[in-house]
Amino acid sequence: MKKNKNVSVCMRVHQSSDCLPRTIKWCVEHFEEVNVVDSGQSSDKTTSILNEYRDRINLYTRAFDTHQNQINFIFKKSTKEWMLSLDADEILFSPWSMDQVVKLLEKQNKTLGVFDRINFQKDIYHKQPVPSDYQYRLFKSTKRATGQMHDLIDISSENCMFVPKVLMFHWGHIRSQKRLIEKTQIYKKFIDIDNADGPMVQQYDDWFDRRNREWDKNAVKIENTELTKYAEKWNAIV
Repeated sequence: MKKNKNVSVCMRVHQSSDCLPRTIKWCVEHFEEVNVVDSGQSSDKTTSILNEYRDRINLYTRAFDTHQNQINFIFKKSTKEWMLSLDADEILFSPWSMDQVVKLLEKQNKTLGVFDRINFQKDIYHKQPVPSDYQYRLFKSTKRATGQMHDLIDISSENCMFVPKVLMFHWGHIRSQKRLIEKTQIYKKFIDIDNADGPMVQQYDDWFDRRNREWDKNAVKIENTELTKYAEKWNAIV
């Protein structure tokens, strides 16, 4: 398999052992440069999983303080002209390499690639019907985060392009009940600065708990062999 030479992966991880093995394996199979910053504060197997790949990734440890500082720390480690920002519970499904996508963007004088994302939930895939679930994750390595939480990247000065047929697969919604509840508590800390989640968490705290338990009860693990089937079906209806 030919690896991407002109795009690096940049990822921050914390408490991610339930999803990380799939993501990190995919990254090292598809990219020459994979940069990961670990908080070093996880109580699960996140750090040990990363150590298994130490000879194939650039691994850094930095205690978490803010999302912005953590992501900018790892962005600065990229030695490629372009970088792909991923979370530990995401991979891409693409008929093209990211090197090819970058050539397309450059040919169109674009500076940022936007991808559609499927959130695996219960026994089917679910995509929010609003454009906010389109993810801007491929950009020049000089880019830096200026916001917090889900609005880290300012795209107001970017020349963006939606790239069809490239899908992000996101497993964050089918994590364990314990992890979902932990994540809800983390979101609460950002009520004043995250206008997307903050008010909802504050107003519907008990609803989040019920939702997390329902998701956990109905969660079905998606096997890698089924990804092509999901991607083809999704591409056929969008």
